[in-house]
Amino acid sequence: MGRLGVLLVALWACAKHKDAPPSPLQDGAPAAVAIDAAPIAIDAAPPREAPTATKVVVGAHAACAILSDLSVRCWGGNTEGQLGNGSTRGSTVPVVPNVRGVKDLVMGDDFACALIDDTSVVCWGKIGYGKDHRLLVPTAAPGVRDIVRIFAVGGAACGTAKGGALVCWGDVDPRGHVTTAGNSHAPTPVPGLDHVLLLTAHAAVSESHVLSTWTDGGAPATSAFTDVGELAEREQPCALREGGEVVCVSEHPLCGPAIALAPAPAAPPPPPPAKKPAKKGKKPPAKKAKPAPVVAKLAAYALPEKASHLAFDTGMCVIGQKRLDCIDVEHACKVTRPWPAFVTIEDSAGTCARLANGTVRCGALGMPAAPLITGVTDAIAISATATRGCALAKDHRVLCWEGTAAATVVSFSP
Repeated sequence: MGRLGVLLVALWACAKHKDAPPSPLQDGAPAAVAIDAAPIAIDAAPPREAPTATKVVVGAHAACAILSDLSVRCWGGNTEGQLGNGSTRGSTVPVVPNVRGVKDLVMGDDFACALIDDTSVVCWGKIGYGKDHRLLVPTAAPGVRDIVRIFAVGGAACGTAKGGALVCWGDVDPRGHVTTAGNSHAPTPVPGLDHVLLLTAHAAVSESHVLSTWTDGGAPATSAFTDVGELAEREQPCALREGGEVVCVSEHPLCGPAIALAPAPAAPPPPPPAKKPAKKGKKPPAKKAKPAPVVAKLAAYALPEKASHLAFDTGMCVIGQKRLDCIDVEHACKVTRPWPAFVTIEDSAGTCARLANGTVRCGALGMPAAPLITGVTDAIAISATATRGCALAKDHRVLCWEGTAAATVVSFSP
C-alpha cells in the first residue's frame, strides 16, 4: 500500500473512533454525558401529602383525631391502651391505630370508639366487652351493627342503631345504664330508649327532641319537654329548650319552684262491658294484679338565666348572650360571672371557651381569671377536659395545650 493508502486508512480509523461511544475502560473514569443530550423522561411518583385533621377529641389523658384519609391518630397517656397501638407506653408523637374508614370518633375517660363506614363500631382502651377490661388495639364491639350515632359517657360507650335501638357497653348495669361500678358489661340493649340523639348518664333526648330521664336502677320516663336541643349533666341532667329556657331534673330543685316533669296523664279508658254472671258452682278466675309502675321521685326546675348553650364543665353554667353565666355556689338562685373575659363565646368544652375571633380562653376552677391560650388564633372547634384541650384551626392544624399553658402544633405524617 502506498503512502496515500496508509493516510486514507488512518483517517478512516480516526473517524470511526470519533463516532464510537467512549469506552468506560479507557482511563478508568465513567463515560461523560453530552450536555446537549435529550433528557430521559421518568414517571416519578408525586410526593405524598400529609393528611389533615377533620375532627379532634380529648379524653382524660389522651387525644385522638380523624384525618382526611379516614384514618385515626392518637397521642398522650396510654396506661389503659387508649392510643390503640398495642402498647401501654405514652407518646407525644401521634401513633396510628389499625383502623380505617372512620366516620366518627368519640373519647371517654380512658378509651376511644370509632364508627366505621360499614356501620360497625371498634373501640380501644379501658372499655372491655364483658371479659377484658382493657383493649390495646381497635377491637370490634361484638354484635353491634347498623349504627348511625355513637356516644361516650364516662367509662361507657353507646350506639344508636338505624332501626332506633340503643345499645351500651363498658361501665353499664344490666339495663345498659351508665354506672360508676366498673362492670364492663358486653353490649347491652337499653329498654325504654330509642332513636337517641343526645345522651348523658341519667338522661337522653330523642331525634324528635323529647327528654327522658331515669334514676339509678330505674326505668327511663318520658318527660313533657319536647323541644330540647342540648343536654348536659353535672350533679343532675339539664336540657336547653327552644327559646333558651334551661330545665334541670333532680330529686331536690336547686333553684326556683318545681315544674311539671311528666306529660299530662291520658284520659282513662272506658269501663269494660259487664260480664254475664258465672254459673253456680263455678268461681270466676282470679285476676292477676298488675305490678305498680316504678315512678322516679324527680322534679324539674328552671335556671334563672336564658341560654344559647350549656357549659357545665365550668360549674352549673350556661352561655347567655355569648357570655358565661353561672349559678352562685352559695346562693343558688343568683347568677355570677366567674371569668369576665369569657365574652363573645361561640362554644365551650371542658373549662375552655372558643371566642368569636378564633381565640381560646381556659379558666381553671378556682382561678380568678381565664387567660388566653397562646398560639391559638383561628380555632373553628375545640375539645377539652378540665386539665387539657385541643383546637382545630381553619387550616386543619391541631393545636393542644395542658391547663392554661401555650399550645403546640400536632404534626401528622403521611
